[in-house]
Parts: sequence; structure tokens; C-alpha cells
Amino acid sequence: MSDQGPDYRRNFACMAGDWVCFVTGMAFISYTTVIPSFVNQLTDFAPLVGLAATLPNGVWLLPQLVAANYVGGRERKKPWVIVMGLIGRPMYLIVALFALVAGESYPWVLLAVFLLVETAFSTLDGLSSVAWFDVLGKVIPARRRGRFYGAAQGLTGLLSMGAGVVVARILGPGGPPFPRNYGLLFLTCFALLIASLASFAFVKEPIHKVRREREPWRAYLPRLASLFRDDEQLRLINLVRLLAALGGLAVPFYVIHATDVLGIGSESVGLFVSAQMLGSVIASLAMGYLNERSGSRIVSQLTLLLGVGSPILALAVHYFPPPEAIAAYVYALVFVFIGGNYAGYMQGFMNFVLDIAPPEETPAYVGLYNTLGGTVVFMAPLLGGWLLQVTSYPILFAAATVGTTAGLVLSLRLREPHRH
Repeated sequence: MSDQGPDYRRNFACMAGDWVCFVTGMAFISYTTVIPSFVNQLTDFAPLVGLAATLPNGVWLLPQLVAANYVGGRERKKPWVIVMGLIGRPMYLIVALFALVAGESYPWVLLAVFLLVETAFSTLDGLSSVAWFDVLGKVIPARRRGRFYGAAQGLTGLLSMGAGVVVARILGPGGPPFPRNYGLLFLTCFALLIASLASFAFVKEPIHKVRREREPWRAYLPRLASLFRDDEQLRLINLVRLLAALGGLAVPFYVIHATDVLGIGSESVGLFVSAQMLGSVIASLAMGYLNERSGSRIVSQLTLLLGVGSPILALAVHYFPPPEAIAAYVYALVFVFIGGNYAGYMQGFMNFVLDIAPPEETPAYVGLYNTLGGTVVFMAPLLGGWLLQVTSYPILFAAATVGTTAGLVLSLRLREPHRH
């Protein structure tokens, strides 16, 4: 079709390959299951467990305004993504090698190395992401993004379910001892991240009109404030996102609640990874269809509805524990909801931002959205760890429910972007 361009098929395949390899790799060190379990074996201090889970999102989101101003004046964004990837993606190889060689003898050093590496990797990936989204917006036409998201996330989910099976075997009783078992997971993640970058390198990026040069901050920040003030839908999607991010209060602690409170074995972490990916597959396919038929507003609302499901189900299981034989499978439904919720953030919220952004302002819109969201995303699990430390799991789950529900109610004021 005429709106696809001559390189559409090639770019579709390369961007999808990038996405599939990246997200599948990260499934081996899932921030909602594997990382909390890993850190919980190195320390029992709940806020630190929350920090380990929230650090990637926070440092990924917060620097994006800086990146938006820096790359906004570049006609080609692809080289920036590749340079940041070549520096950042080998970081997890450092954790893998330390865990395999010396982690058993120096657990606190392993924890410190992991936190430093996690911070460096996520910061560099965040600095590249504004440019990555700009490339995505240029090479995948708006009317084809629904099928792109559905295909990429659907395939990713299937592969990541397989990753969950591997995680279960490695972390189970028959796997290597701690921390070498986690070292193998970090090593696998690193290999897939490099494969992801290689796929992206084959994208043919078109040249679009951009601002001629980088703006000084004294001019750039007032312009961002003006964009935020003048675009009501930009303000609303940011406010909805901030409320939805309160669901993150509880996310790092579901797996610990399962193992420490309900007595579900640590080998079930792999089951939870697979369950999360199953939720992602189902939601990705449904939301991809819904996005092309009805747009990103309804997808955003469905995302919020799924976000409410996780803490409500965790509350129900806490007060009415299922029989031991099926407890892990019942609790896995919490992660099915999480997977569906996470799949919707790209297809709903981020796609909404791409749809309302003028083409020349895409980096500014993406940077503003992600940086503002980063303030709450970064703080929510830390606050959740503190809340758990001073109260209880039911209070934590209830707070997550209230925040996400408030975002769902506010989302009713969003209007579908003009393309629909």
C-alpha cells in the first residue's frame, strides 16, 4: 500500500526482530519475578528489593528529556541507538561473569555490582529509547502499528513462555546452586540483547524534517511547558499514566508474597514468568486487533483494567488461600494480569502519545511523557517497600488497587486521536 513505503516489509521484520530478541532476553531476568527473587536471596531488606525492581524503570525514564533535546535535531536517529546499545548491553555480561565466578564468596559485592550494572544499562537504554521510538514512528505507519505491536508482542510472549520453562529448570532443585543459576540467566539475557541490536542495525531509516539544531535549555524547557499547557490530551495521558504507575507499589512483592507468605516454592518463579508472558501474548493479539479497529484510547483503558486485576486477585488469595496442590497455578493468574497490563502500555499509552504528537515534536512528546512518568515509576516500588515494612501485604495491595482505579476513571476523559 502507498502509505507503507518501499522498505516497509524489511523495516517491519527488523524492528520486530529487535523487539522480540530484546524482550525475550529481558524475560530471563524479569524485573517482576526473577530480579526480586534474586535480590531477596542477597538481602531481606524490603525497600532494597523494591529498589532493585524499580531502578531500571526509573533510570530508563528520567533522562529522556535530556535525550529528546539532544537527538531532536538529528535527521538520523538510528546511529545514536546503536552507539548507546554497544556501550550498555554488554553490562549484564559483567553480572553474569561475577555471579558465575565469585558471587558465592562475595554476596554483598554481587549485590552492589548488580545494582551498578542495572543502573548503567537502564540509563543508556533510556537515553537511546527516544530515538528508537522516533525511528519506530517513521518506519511503521500509524495504521499498521496495531498489527506490528500484536505480531511482535505475540511472538515475544510465546518465546518468553519458553524462557519461563528454562528459568524454572535453572532455578529449580535440579539446577546449579545459587548464585551460578542466576549467572546463567544473566548470560542468556546478554546474548539476546546483542542479537536484538544486530536486528535493529538492518533498519533503513528515512529522513524526516527536524528542528535545525539543538535548543538551549533556557528555550527548550519553556517550550516543553508550552506543549504541556496547550495540549489537553497530552496532559491527560500523563496524569492517567501517573495514577496507573501506583500499581507498581506492589509489583516487586507479588513473587515474595507467594514464596514467603503462601509457601510456594522458588521453582515456581519460572511458572510465574511463563504466566506473565501468556498474559502478554493474549493481550497483545487482542489489543493489536483492537488498536487497528478502535484506536489507542480503548486499549489504554483495557490496560488499566488489567492493572486493577493483579492486586485484587492477590488480596483474594491472601485471605482465601487455595489448596497447596494448586496454589502456584492460582497465584500465577496474578502474573497473567501483569503480563496483559505491561503489553498494553506500549499499544495503548505510548501509541496514544505517538498518535497525538506532531511529527517534528515526536522526541519532545516521548521525552516529556517518559520523564514525567519516571518520577512515579521510580518512586512507587520504593514506597511500596516502605509501606510493606510498616504495614502489611493487604494494605500494600489495597493501595495499588486504589491508584490504578483512579487512573481508569480519569481515562474516560481521553479522546481518540484523529487517525481514528
